[in-house]
Amino acid sequence: MTLQQCRYLIAVAKYNSITKAAAELFVTQPSISKAVRDLESDLKITVFERSNRGVTFTKEGMELLSYAKMLVEQEENIRYHFNQNESSRILNLSVSSQHFNFAAEAVAQMIRYLKGRKYEFSFLEGKASDVIEHVSAGISALGILSVSSLNRELLERNFMKQSLVFTAMAALAAHVFLSRSHPLASCASIRPEELSGYPCLTYRKNDTPMNFTEDDFNIQKASQLVFVQDRGTMDDLLVHTDGYNLGTGCVRDGFLNPEITAIPLDVPWQIHIGYIKKYDHVLSEEMMRFIDLLSESMRNSLPHV
Repeated sequence: MTLQQCRYLIAVAKYNSITKAAAELFVTQPSISKAVRDLESDLKITVFERSNRGVTFTKEGMELLSYAKMLVEQEENIRYHFNQNESSRILNLSVSSQHFNFAAEAVAQMIRYLKGRKYEFSFLEGKASDVIEHVSAGISALGILSVSSLNRELLERNFMKQSLVFTAMAALAAHVFLSRSHPLASCASIRPEELSGYPCLTYRKNDTPMNFTEDDFNIQKASQLVFVQDRGTMDDLLVHTDGYNLGTGCVRDGFLNPEITAIPLDVPWQIHIGYIKKYDHVLSEEMMRFIDLLSESMRNSLPHV
């Protein structure tokens, strides 16, 4: 397997098209097709299937794509290490995360840290299943997510299945996010039964299984459910309705609407925040710096006890 073949796979995955990948790499379409056939012959797998809608990577193809991205990234790191002209290198960073405002702040801090550098930074927010899928497929080098007693066994099975390792960073009490004008906003803590009758706002995409969500507690108990996909919509609905959302209680000034507050949820379990990566993937110096910034941002946003 050559680095050139790795770059071909990455380009095909980017455009879902051999033709567009060939155009980007300034090679012919037959060159990419032959490189893929050679890979399939050497590894005895089918990399992707072709159809009128483009190409679809097989399960083995997605695993191969993940390794291809790691190899190309490591090659770039080696070149950078021995290249004194730092400005000639375009740094590629990719992080997936659940909807944590402290993670967004860490990205902002990282952008300031990289001032003057050439870089491309992908920050993708989604559900726990999205984060795991992104890291497993090599779309993101790092994934930030929460694990609780409600989903621990399910998530750990998926980590093992996808060859991922989880590093815990903090253990936090569960909190309820709601508007400062909410009838429960003055409570020192909230019992689960007190949430009955209020709409539960939760992040979910149509392809996310119900039992895979960190909001499983809310979904099982709530009779009124509102599903959203982005943090902006979540904040707007929390401010303008009597809805609530379950979370870590971490709040960073400027990254959460000031009209929203977090109140401890009276339950006997905690939420563990951490990050996942491929177990055999060596993180770059810049990604390690991002983890430091992430830890600092999370420490500064911990709920008051």
